[in-house]
Amino acid sequence: MFEDLSGDRISVANEAARLGWNDTLEALMAHAAATPEHLGRTLAADPDFALAHAAKGLMLLTLARAELTGPARHCLDHARMAMAQREITPRELRVVEALELWLGDKPRLAALKLESILETHPRDVLALKLSHAIRFMLGDQAEMLAKLEAVAPHFDDRHPLAGYVSGCHAFALEERGFYAEAERKGRRAVELAPRDAWGRHAVAHVLEMTGRVDDGIAWLDDGRHWAHANNFRFHMVWHLALFRLERGETREVLRLYDDGIRAERTDDYRDIANGAALLARLSYAGVDVGTRWDELADLAGKRVTDGRLVFADLHYAVALLGAGRADMAGAIADHLAQDGLVHRSVERREASRSGALAAYGLVAFQAGDYQEAARLLGAARSGLISIGGSHAQRDLFEQAYIESLVRSGAHDRAAHILTERLARRGGDNLFASRRLARLRAGQTGRVAALGVAATPLALAH
Repeated sequence: MFEDLSGDRISVANEAARLGWNDTLEALMAHAAATPEHLGRTLAADPDFALAHAAKGLMLLTLARAELTGPARHCLDHARMAMAQREITPRELRVVEALELWLGDKPRLAALKLESILETHPRDVLALKLSHAIRFMLGDQAEMLAKLEAVAPHFDDRHPLAGYVSGCHAFALEERGFYAEAERKGRRAVELAPRDAWGRHAVAHVLEMTGRVDDGIAWLDDGRHWAHANNFRFHMVWHLALFRLERGETREVLRLYDDGIRAERTDDYRDIANGAALLARLSYAGVDVGTRWDELADLAGKRVTDGRLVFADLHYAVALLGAGRADMAGAIADHLAQDGLVHRSVERREASRSGALAAYGLVAFQAGDYQEAARLLGAARSGLISIGGSHAQRDLFEQAYIESLVRSGAHDRAAHILTERLARRGGDNLFASRRLARLRAGQTGRVAALGVAATPLALAH
C-alpha cells in the first residue's frame, strides 16, 4: 500500500500512480486546469485504481450536464471492475458508493457518504472537497460549514494542503455571514497556498457582501494568482466586474465581459451564469449590452430540458429572456414546475418548486407584468437557497425582485428592502443607494418608477 499527501493509504499499484494522484489532489484543490491531465496520468500508470475512477465520476457530476451522466456511470463501472481485480480500502469504497448514490439522484446522501470518511480520516481532502462541492450545489450552507469546522483543526500550517482547506473554511464561513473570520482565514489561505483560487474567491465574497468596493478591486485586479485555474478564472473576473459595476464603471465592465468572462465562449453552466447574471445587472442599470445576449441564448437554448441543476436552469432562462426568447424560457419554467411535483430526487423537487416560481417571475418581468413578477419572485425568495450557488450569485434574483417592486409601484416595499440591503453592506451599495435616493425624492407613478432602473449607472463611465 502507498500513501497520499495526507498520509492516507491508497490502493495504487506503483509510485508513478501515487505521484500522479498527489498531483491530482493538489490540482483539484487549486481548481487547476491541469486536473484532468493529472488524473489521466494517474490512470495511465494504474488503470485498475478504483478510487481514481470514482473520483473522475464525481467530478463529472459536478459539471451538471445531462450528457455527462453516462460517462460518470462508466466511471462507476470501471471502479467496480477495478475492485474485482484488487482489494481497496474501506475509505476508497465509500467514494465509489458516493458516486453510485449521486448517480441515483441522491446527492445529499452522496455528500453524507463522503463526510463519513472524514470521521475517521479527517485529512482526506478528496472527500472534503467533493462533499464541499455537493453541499454548495444544494445550498446546504450550515452543513458545509459544520464539516469544515470539524476537519480544519486537523490541518496545521505544515500540511501541504492546509492553505486550500483554509480557503474552503473561509468560503463556508462567508456564506453563513461570519465575515471577519472568513476574511482572516481566506487571506491566510492564499498566504499558505498562493494557487488557492477558492480562498481568494472567498475573500472577494466577503468584500462584496460588506460593500468594500475599492478593497475588492485591489484584491482581484491582478489575475496572475489564478492564471493556472480552469474556467473558474472567468468567475474571478465576474467578481471583479461586480466591483467595477458598483463604481459605475460600465465601460470597464463590458470590457471585462468581452475580454475575460466570455473570452472563451464555453457552454459550461457556470460560465453562462456569469455572463447572464452580469448582462442582467447591466440591463437593470439601463446599459445597452448590444448583441451579447444572443451568444448566451444560443447555448442556453440547447439546455432547455437539461434538468440537472436548478441554478443552471434559471440562468439559462435569464439568457433566453435577455435575447427575447420568452417561449424557451417559459418551457424551462414549465419543466421546473413539473419536476417540483414528480421528480424522483427529493433535492430536485425541493429546488424546482422555488425555481419554477422564480422562472415564471422572470418571464413576467420580461413581458412587462411587473406586479405579477413581484408576486412570483417574492414567493420564491425564501426558498431560493435550495437552488445552490452563493449569496452573491443568487443576488441576481433579489435584484429582479426589487426591480419588479419599483416598476410595479410598490415603492414602500422596495424602499424597505433597499434600506435593509444598504445596512447589510455597511451603507455602501450603489444599486440600493441610487434607487433609494430616487424613491425618497418622491418620484411616483409608472414612468418615474421605470426611470429608477433606467438612468443611474448608465450615466457613469
